[in-house]
Amino acid sequence: MAKRTSSEVTVTIDDAPGGTPRIITPYVNTIGGLKRESITQQTNPFGTSTESHTPVGMTKVADIPISGFFDDVATVGPHVVLKPAAGDITPASVGRVLVIVTGGGTFTITVHLVSYEVLPKNGALTEYVAIVRQKSDGVWS
Repeated sequence: MAKRTSSEVTVTIDDAPGGTPRIITPYVNTIGGLKRESITQQTNPFGTSTESHTPVGMTKVADIPISGFFDDVATVGPHVVLKPAAGDITPASVGRVLVIVTGGGTFTITVHLVSYEVLPKNGALTEYVAIVRQKSDGVWS
């Protein structure tokens, strides 16, 4: 199995729900894990001494934090691409498509922007953190 490096990663996300895909790779330093999880229900009956679980046929993807150094470059900087748009808060939001390419494959998911935070630092560079949450299931290809 080949080892992979961060130089193989690209990050693309729509600049608004249903918007234009923007490559934000140069502005991303960290991304939370790309974790698909099977939802289970506890199914141990009375009288048992061990917990057991049964899959319920659904999966979910954990919230994905995306962070890096703040930049307000027009059209592609994280402050422009990741700050909430009007379409992010409407119940009819179509979400934003997030595509993360790693050396081992491509993860594509439609997400809702949950939060965008600018973190000014004393004596250091300003950073940002955005949290996205699944709208639909993520797919590896």
